[in-house]
Amino acid sequence: MKKILIIFIALLAVQISSAQDSELKDSPIDFNVDVKTNHLWRGLVITDKPMVAVFSKVNLENTGSFTAGFWGGMAVSNESDGTSYKEINYYAQYANNGFSIGIWDLFNTRSVENPDIWNYDKETTTHLLDLRTSYTFNESFPLRLEADILLYGSGDSQLDDDGDFEQRYSTYIEVSYPIIRDSKVNLNGFVGAGFSLNGDTHLYGDGEQNFDLVNVGLTASKTLRFTDLSFPVSATTMWNPSLKIARVQLAVNLF
Repeated sequence: MKKILIIFIALLAVQISSAQDSELKDSPIDFNVDVKTNHLWRGLVITDKPMVAVFSKVNLENTGSFTAGFWGGMAVSNESDGTSYKEINYYAQYANNGFSIGIWDLFNTRSVENPDIWNYDKETTTHLLDLRTSYTFNESFPLRLEADILLYGSGDSQLDDDGDFEQRYSTYIEVSYPIIRDSKVNLNGFVGAGFSLNGDTHLYGDGEQNFDLVNVGLTASKTLRFTDLSFPVSATTMWNPSLKIARVQLAVNLF
């Protein structure tokens, strides 16, 4: 907790300094920082330790529809088995009028004995290539649909009848909807399912069936204000019916 407090104070100082520089011209580059009690992803618990995440992006043209950048995460302490969570992802995305499509390169080094950032061999790489799509309907009906497919990586592979590696193409679909919005505390509900396009199992479930619910939950959010500063805060309660697990996550967007 001391580490988190130090990080919070340091980033608060940066935020105050940035507010004083508000007259500077706009930049095509931006980034933000989140502090979370754990890291949840599509119904999976990536780490149960408190972590810091940094998301940076570059606008590739004036409208901001085409972006690219990085997402990185790191736990502030080791797991119970002595391993440490560190992750760096690269992405490129197009988003406009509620629709988005992007390709992400995911690289998580937890439990990897000799991580190699340049290894893309289909049998040994710890990279995952993830195709992400989503569509949000209009303001009067803000239903959001998401569909993501893992295209490449040994972490989502299986052996075929000849003993060769082949992709399962694990797919994640989600429906979410703001139950309460434009209030002091907002509430969003979501339901996600997993299945594979090639095989009998997928990455997000218990390995016993090819289609099951893997991510069901609620996220409450509000904004904490200190003088001229504001910090979006969210509390997520998540269940993975397939893995029979549940978690609560508290997240703070520092800037």
